[in-house]
Amino acid sequence: MSERADNDRQEQGGFFRSRMWRDLVIVALTIAPIALVYLLPTDTSLAEVERRGQLTACVPTAYPPLVMQGEDRGFDIAVLTEMTRRLGVGLTLNVNPAIGQDFNPRNWRINRAQCQILAGGVVVSAQTRSFLETISTDIETGWAVLSAGSVDLPRGARVAILPGGGGLDRVALSALLRQYGVAVSLVPNTAALEQAIASGTVSAGITESLGARAIAGNHPGWTVAWLPPPSARYPLGYGLWKGDLTLKKRLQSILADMERDGFIRALETRYDILPIETIAQLGTETPQ
Repeated sequence: MSERADNDRQEQGGFFRSRMWRDLVIVALTIAPIALVYLLPTDTSLAEVERRGQLTACVPTAYPPLVMQGEDRGFDIAVLTEMTRRLGVGLTLNVNPAIGQDFNPRNWRINRAQCQILAGGVVVSAQTRSFLETISTDIETGWAVLSAGSVDLPRGARVAILPGGGGLDRVALSALLRQYGVAVSLVPNTAALEQAIASGTVSAGITESLGARAIAGNHPGWTVAWLPPPSARYPLGYGLWKGDLTLKKRLQSILADMERDGFIRALETRYDILPIETIAQLGTETPQ
């Protein structure tokens, strides 16, 4: 019995060391992930929107020019309205004042029951993509310098800062300006920022880029530039819930069509959402 058991163990050892065993392991490891796909729940996000005949969007109270109050609701609402028209469903807006006040949608206290898409200040960053599906646009946000003259800020320059509601990093901004010897003073609203720049009380203003572009549009000759790195820039876009890939794919396709046929470009012109081509210089020598 002992000799037979020893022979059996040798045969089994030979099998495990054989090429056939290795091939079986490779096949199993290849097939397993494919098999697991069939165990995942079916993505019915697009079918559900089509069944209801309605797409619900969570948007902030105001985030000009993306979302505005009054008859003209802004760029993002115009995009969503056209998206849903091409999708063949209606659009419902669910206003949430927290959207756009912070880059982290987890802090906006929204859920699937409230909306299928988020708009009006969704920053497409690595952090956002970790818990939302995102659709990017070519619109960027970040700190921008607004000036009636040069956007370059020499050491000793004084600027007015309007923090705004875009959730940009104010601590990092203050540290950057201190590093380059630029003095700052806070202003409470857009009117105060415009007045400080127009009167020459400050060399320039700094605020969120969309707001800066909107102000410059009212003042021919005023210029806007990005703050230099390490000040960050982020694309803006739309957010959907993780796993809603059929809805995301369909809306991405519609948005691509809208870009190709010129609809998006016409909206960007209408709302003065123009590219910022220059980057401000900080800490240069003060002209004598």
